[in-house]
Parts: sequence; structure tokens; C-alpha cells
Amino acid sequence: MLLVNTAVVVSCMLMAVVFLLLPLPENKGLHKYRISLRFLAGAYIAMALLKAFIMLFDIAIINLIPMEGLVTASLQAPLFTFALITLINPSSIKKTYLHKQFIPVLIFIILFIFSAQKWGNPSILSSAGLKINALHPTLIIRELFLFYYAYQLLYLTRMFLHQERIYEKRIDSYFADSYHLQLPGVRRSFYSALIVGIFAFISCFIPSSLLMMLFEAAYALFYLVFGLYYIQYPRKFIYIEPAIYLPSPSLDKLATSKMRLVWDDLKNQIIAEKYYLKPGVTIDEMAQYLKIGRTTLSTFINNHEGMNFNQWINSLRIDEAKNLLIDYPHYNLTQIAELIGYSESSNFSRQFKLITKESPSVWRQTYLVESPNYELN
Repeated sequence: MLLVNTAVVVSCMLMAVVFLLLPLPENKGLHKYRISLRFLAGAYIAMALLKAFIMLFDIAIINLIPMEGLVTASLQAPLFTFALITLINPSSIKKTYLHKQFIPVLIFIILFIFSAQKWGNPSILSSAGLKINALHPTLIIRELFLFYYAYQLLYLTRMFLHQERIYEKRIDSYFADSYHLQLPGVRRSFYSALIVGIFAFISCFIPSSLLMMLFEAAYALFYLVFGLYYIQYPRKFIYIEPAIYLPSPSLDKLATSKMRLVWDDLKNQIIAEKYYLKPGVTIDEMAQYLKIGRTTLSTFINNHEGMNFNQWINSLRIDEAKNLLIDYPHYNLTQIAELIGYSESSNFSRQFKLITKESPSVWRQTYLVESPNYELN
């Protein structure tokens, strides 16, 4: 246990220093990320001090529904969740969210302190102890806090999944090639935090030194891995910034108010000049090419094509790929992928199968079999 706690203290303090000293570019879009780094640094330092205190005074926290464990878990669950949401939708994080999560915890702490001073705080080591002290006011407060923590985990999971869907929609509405910007690390980090949170919940019912040691080891590893991932975000931010920060609608209205736009004309222009084949094309670039606003173009595609920018561009590319697969049967898939704007043949194959339900090679072979008069060029 001493070794595990030492590892927690060292890793937390090191990551806290990195959070505070991490050099960031001068970018207003990273404002909330900077704030989240400070909060995380504070949380890591608090955890390190707590573990150092436990080691210094040789405190063994073995208790059913321990108040100190619930406070730690209940404060850190929203902290990690909001830190991850900051990476995918910074504008959604409001002070009201923080207040809604932290004020109930403060209320439980105050109630616990008052009750413990007046009636004491029973140490519960078994289910029998729970029955004996079932009506003890302090235990009731601890149990209510445990129920609140379970609600927190459910609420925060729902909140994160909702924000993740918003992020994916914005990425697909901006980039033609968005598969490499889905930030799977954010999802993995959240589910790792959720597993640790669930483990903390379960440990409230099992007063075991071995279980606590395993939990502390998992906690130490999570803190380190989470911190290392979190500090890499600025490298991704420079790519996703225009997608997660939506333009002001008024700018688009100003730019297009003097024109009567017909989607068919714009669509024909895009298809005729095959602008959709440009590698890595974004909706901003296409809007500038058409001399209209980004929001206007996105609205046209959503309303008239029934899909987002990413889906529409990929559908046009796959239609073009079908023609190339027929006209140039000696071209391999890598060549076809490059011609229609994909930087990786694997992404081309994935998109082709998503739209046609067949791989490009199978589709080509099927076409040749069904067209006996077709001759190789």
C-alpha cells in the first residue's frame, strides 16, 4: 500500500507541475482549456496531499460507505467529465454546471460534519453493521450521499454522450475527411474515468485492504495516463477549432442577403468543377469557393440533400469512384483513392462499403461479371 500511495503522490505532483507550466499558443479558443488545466492541477495536488497525509499518519481508510471516499469521488467525477467536454465543446461548459455538481456535495459535507459532531460517525465493517446502525443519522447521510454519487455517474455519462454526439455532428458538418478527428482518446479517457468511478462505488460495500490497494493502483495509473493524454490536446485543437466554434449567423446573412441563391446552380457548379475531389476539403473552403457563407452552404446541404457536409462529399466521391473502377479496371484501390481525394485507401474502402454495402474490389468484380461485353482498356 505504501508503494502504491507513493506512486500516486509522485505522479500527481509531476502532472500538476506539467499542467501549470504547459506552454500554450496565444489563442482565445484555448481559454477554457487553460482554466481546465488549472482545475486539474489543483485536483492532482489535492490528491497527492491526501495520499501523503494518509502515509504520514498511517491512516487505514477501511469502512463501508466512507465519507472521505465519497467526497473525493463525487468531486472528481464532474471535474474529469467537464475537463473532457472542454476538449470537444468548450462553449457548453458553464458555471451553472459546476454549481449544480459541487453545491450538493458541499451540502452533504456540512450535514455530515454537523451529524458527526452531534451523534458521532459509526465505523461500519460489515452488512450486519449496516443493519445495526440503519437509523443512525450520520449513516443515513452517508447512504444518501452514495445514492447522489450514483446519480452523478448516470447524469455525467448522459451529458458526455450528448456532447460527444454534438461534436461528431460538427466535425462531419465541417470536414470531408473527419475520421481522424473523432478524438477516440477523449472517449477512452471518459470510459476509463467512469470505470474508476464505478469501482469507487463498488468499494463502498467491500471493506477489503486488497481491494483498496487494487483501487489505488488503478487510480494512480489512470491519473498518469489521463494527464499525459490531456496535455496533447493543443496539437489537435489547431485542426478542429473552426469546426467546434461555429460562425455568427449574422455574418452569413450579411454576405448572402443581396443574392438569390439557387441550390441546384451551386450544386451543379461543385459537380461540374469536381471541387469535392480536393483532398481534405472543408466546408469553409467550399463556401469561399462558391462565395457564400458557411452556414448558408451547410443549410443548403442539410435541407436539400438530407445529409451533412461529410456525408454529401463522400457520396459524391463514391459516385466518382464507381466510374473510375469501371473505366480503369487496371487501377488499384490506392490509385482510385488518390484520384477522388482520399489520403488513405483504407478510408476510401471504409466509405465505399458504408455507402454501397460492398468493398470496392467486390463491387468492381460484381460489375465485370454482370457486364460480359465489357472489355479491359
